[in-house]
Amino acid sequence: MAFLKNLFGKAAPAGPLTGEGHLASDLWVDQPGAAARIADRARRGELSAAQAEGLLHFVERGYVVFRGGMSEAAIAGTLADVDRVWSERPADLAYAHSGALRSFAYADQERERRPSYRIADLHSHSAAALELYLDPSIFAWVRLLFAEEPVATQSLFFEYGSQQALHRDPVFVQTTPPSHLVAAWIALEDVGPDCGPLVYVPGTHRLPYHQFEPGEHRFDTSRYGEREAHAMAAFDRAQMERQGLQPVPFTCRRGDVLIWHASLLHGGSPVTDPSLTRRSFVVHFSTLATYKLRRQGIVELVPDESGGRVERPRILETERVLERDGCQGFDSPMRGYRPPRY
Repeated sequence: MAFLKNLFGKAAPAGPLTGEGHLASDLWVDQPGAAARIADRARRGELSAAQAEGLLHFVERGYVVFRGGMSEAAIAGTLADVDRVWSERPADLAYAHSGALRSFAYADQERERRPSYRIADLHSHSAAALELYLDPSIFAWVRLLFAEEPVATQSLFFEYGSQQALHRDPVFVQTTPPSHLVAAWIALEDVGPDCGPLVYVPGTHRLPYHQFEPGEHRFDTSRYGEREAHAMAAFDRAQMERQGLQPVPFTCRRGDVLIWHASLLHGGSPVTDPSLTRRSFVVHFSTLATYKLRRQGIVELVPDESGGRVERPRILETERVLERDGCQGFDSPMRGYRPPRY
């Protein structure tokens, strides 16, 4: 087969992600022999041609795409449920713009349903979103990447282009170990170039991380601010320029899915037509053996002495895992939450 010839003809990718500035990884896809292992498994019939090509693409470029694999009914139901939760404003569902998450009990649809907002863990209030969250076809790819049982850890719904700066998930999303993290981006509508499509930079999953302090790649919002964020962005840009790497927009059709490596630089491109939506559903995954507790930070409004309300941070947790068709994912830590004096 042609794909086997291509596999054998490629050199093994450079080095495991270890050493100064790199994120240490025990995942097989990050090891020097990953390409040869894929070729060997394909030759023995353990992988289909599509699986082998997808895995090799992930190893070398940091992502894999499959087209039109999602249930149309689940997509339509998810979009309908977004309209419903904005109308019903359930207290135990969270949303945010650029800042911290807060309860939908505080939401004002007319004022706040606008570009850059996101909904966290919509799957806790939508059977259709839960179907996407625990989709077997996505889980099949994640199992191949981890070589062990995955667990979905959180979902995010975006209605508009996020316009997020290029970033790497382990800087902000915590798993133990940090390398046990991949994400899937599901298009809930056709995505063209003007709505601010997702962008990613192929190959950046093998580049070093900016270190805020020696050995520290995570962005701690209690310690770091704009100065450190700008320094990280400058570090990543310089690496891209040295390697000749460029961002690629993910223009796609409704139902397409992109799965990316934790260390792949990605973000949201500028929106050139503000009238357009870019409805999408993102799921993060870790390994079931290592991820035991889901935590979520929110901001709640509490009364102050003057009769007004002030913001107070709070951490919510859950150990509850949902299951569907042999796939498992965490419930929302917001389940049953009621704001103060709600």
